[in-house]
Amino acid sequence: MTDTKDEECSGKLVKLTLVGEPLTGKSSICNRYLGGCGVSFGSTQGAEVSAAQWVGARPPTPLQICDVAGAARVTNMLPNYLYASDIVIFVYDLTNLQSFDKLDVWMKTIKDIFESEPRKPLMALFGNKSDLEHQRAVRLSCVQKFSSEHLLENFKGSARTGEMVNTAFSKLISRVLGVKMPIEIVAHRKSTDTQISEQLNIQPVEDTNNTLIMNRKMLRKIQRKASSSVCCVQ
Repeated sequence: MTDTKDEECSGKLVKLTLVGEPLTGKSSICNRYLGGCGVSFGSTQGAEVSAAQWVGARPPTPLQICDVAGAARVTNMLPNYLYASDIVIFVYDLTNLQSFDKLDVWMKTIKDIFESEPRKPLMALFGNKSDLEHQRAVRLSCVQKFSSEHLLENFKGSARTGEMVNTAFSKLISRVLGVKMPIEIVAHRKSTDTQISEQLNIQPVEDTNNTLIMNRKMLRKIQRKASSSVCCVQ
């Protein structure tokens, strides 16, 4: 990332808004990203807004994370919650088919709200509760079709284990800012997610992008070690 790009990102506030049906884990996802345990108790009333920072830019980019209650879709307050959103993340529970089917209604409602706006938000799809993959009720082909029809970034992860939460947020934020997501952030997120999964005795699903980065890092480490050994022998 160049100094010029850093200056452009400096001070820019990025707003992420999470929407979807009740009990899909939106609050838990926000809690996980903000450094919590990924478990939220009780239902959201209206919308909850949190402040954070994304360390992928220098200086860190200020964030506003808006967790919209599932019941807010049928209220007049939804346009206010979505106002100035740079990113809208549609969350569904992959063990609950109805939570996915309702996304069609959410999509139409939100597109209508932004129809007259000159700047449209970046939209993405997040399938939560991947730690319960054995209870999956939403077919992968349906998810792929929906994301393709609406041109959505498609993520699958778990607020409970932390899988893909940080990576998804960072990838979307970096796209809004027009910068490349630092490799260090991705590698750190992978390491952190693995530690959390081990503590919970849960085997996370591999993130192919992160695995590739970690493999390259490990390869360089092995090469340096091999080079050092040769020098010692000589």
